[in-house]
Amino acid sequence: MTDAVPPAGVAIYDLDRTILRKPTFTLFLLWAAWREAPWRLLLLPALAALMIGYALRLYGRDRFKPAAIRLMLGRRIAPTRASALAAAFAAWRVPRDVPPGAAACIARDRAEGYRLLMATAAPEFYAGAIADALGFDAIVASRHHRDAEGNWLSLLDGPNCYGEEKARRVAEWLAANAAHGAPHIRAYSDHVSDAPTFALASEAWLVGRGDKFVRLAAKHGWRVADFEDATAGRLP
Repeated sequence: MTDAVPPAGVAIYDLDRTILRKPTFTLFLLWAAWREAPWRLLLLPALAALMIGYALRLYGRDRFKPAAIRLMLGRRIAPTRASALAAAFAAWRVPRDVPPGAAACIARDRAEGYRLLMATAAPEFYAGAIADALGFDAIVASRHHRDAEGNWLSLLDGPNCYGEEKARRVAEWLAANAAHGAPHIRAYSDHVSDAPTFALASEAWLVGRGDKFVRLAAKHGWRVADFEDATAGRLP
């Protein structure tokens, strides 16, 4: 995942509500708990309380996400366990939840020689499996500490990969991989929080449908892509 960017450029895709229709974080935690430790579902009231505290802005994502992972998965996840869970989750979600327009745009960008970069706030240990399942070339995602035995820990390794931090990580990746100079960049996301990443792009595509998205895109000078439309891959 460190080869230089080809002349065609880079296509950067957000994950939740962009490549996949449904947000993955809470879904992954509940799915993983049900799959291998159903007793942890008894902790759902505590998870709900965490979510309420986050919604009330009593703390941010950097505190919420590690605490939620500890509740549903434990403090550490063995690498073989993490890999198996991630691969099974990707095998479950990717065939069911990739909208036709997303699949079409990914196929178009790949055919045109773009290097595919997934940029997401989701944890790297499962988002990487989704990226692999979709044939992405690289990923930037929220990192988690690993101990001396290689176990994934619930504690974040650095800031949550969101907003300005995601753009910083993307820019860092581009600096390390864009050996041909400034590449043409296409960026796709459903949310205004990715405006800093859009600022790095030659083409910024706000993913969604309806007047709200059209107005928001027009306000910022972005384009609109409806990923529920199978013809999205033929966008100009």
